[in-house]
Amino acid sequence: MDFLTIVFILAVCALGIYVINKETKFIWKIQANRKWQEIQPDIKSINEMHEKYYVSRQTIKWYDKKFTKSTKKEFETHKNNYTAYVDFCNSKKVPIKSDYKAFAVIIEETEDVFLSSREVLDKELERAQKSYDLEYQNLSVSGEKLLETRKKSLCLISDVENLVNSIAKKPKSFDVELNTIKVKKNNFQTTLDFAEKQKINLEKGAIGIGAGVATGGAVAGIAPSVAMWVATTFGTASTGTAISALSGAAATNAALAWLGGGTLAAGGGGIVAGQALLALAGPIGWGIAGTSLLTNVILMINKSFKIQENKRDEIKRMKGFTEQLKEVELKIEKISIQTNSIYIELLNQKHDCLKYKFDDYSTFTSDDKDKLAILVNNTRSLSALLEKTIEDDN
Repeated sequence: MDFLTIVFILAVCALGIYVINKETKFIWKIQANRKWQEIQPDIKSINEMHEKYYVSRQTIKWYDKKFTKSTKKEFETHKNNYTAYVDFCNSKKVPIKSDYKAFAVIIEETEDVFLSSREVLDKELERAQKSYDLEYQNLSVSGEKLLETRKKSLCLISDVENLVNSIAKKPKSFDVELNTIKVKKNNFQTTLDFAEKQKINLEKGAIGIGAGVATGGAVAGIAPSVAMWVATTFGTASTGTAISALSGAAATNAALAWLGGGTLAAGGGGIVAGQALLALAGPIGWGIAGTSLLTNVILMINKSFKIQENKRDEIKRMKGFTEQLKEVELKIEKISIQTNSIYIELLNQKHDCLKYKFDDYSTFTSDDKDKLAILVNNTRSLSALLEKTIEDDN
């Protein structure tokens, strides 16, 4: 069998697979449309219940158990039919016709009507925890994104250093600037080395946090990824010492205290709060443990923080944590935008100045000298941003 024949056979097979997938996708869409038509009465009934019992606040007669149970059962049937449609669309990767997120809120609000006051409070606490968990994930993504930008910046700064150092007879002022840049670059590299050691320690479980507590697994499962950006993003420990300058348990505790909103003396949750917040992110966001772990975490918070038994206090505290994380995320994003902006500008300038490598500065035109001076100045600005923390932004 010659080469062209093989290519032809493979092309026919590929075309066949494409056509089959196309036809299968078309069939799924037809089925999804049929299911969509079938659940229209369910959607209508849920909207009517939402309007009657939630929007208009018409009280369900709790003393009429038969009425309550039948109405709740009817609602559950409508909800399950709608959920089945959504699950089908997601499994077959076809578009959902309705605004699922908006309708999910309607379902959730209507469902609350059928709950007792205690159940409503439990659900509100669960929502507060989920909201916190989502914001925690957003914060982690922002922190890791900033760290990656800084790592790229570190490489770019080194490239510029090599370029400028290769130029003969350059001004002494350049040497002064390069020394300043080198110090900042070395400081950041030291911090990276520290973070890497912390990450390894956490991965090995060589720290004492959560020892003998169910949350230990959650902390160990999440903290390594956090350790890599916490040390470079947050500023100093409660003692005033840079987190990156600490070592061992002291460094870990300082980082956890930051995650917990600062030390207890400063009005934050302290180290235990940091552990709890890390652990809370696990069961919901990363799925590394089940509800039993989450229950233990809540119990630990109640015990460690000495919160009143009233769950409203817990909800309020959790919402407070969420708002704090949002504020921190905004500060991280601000630093990230600044760093990325200068990085892109400097990268373009470096490419323009590569022609000067190994040249003699005394032969440069005034335009060449200006370009090189701007290159050095922007490199210094980028090196300064390597050390910028959210403390500096206060």
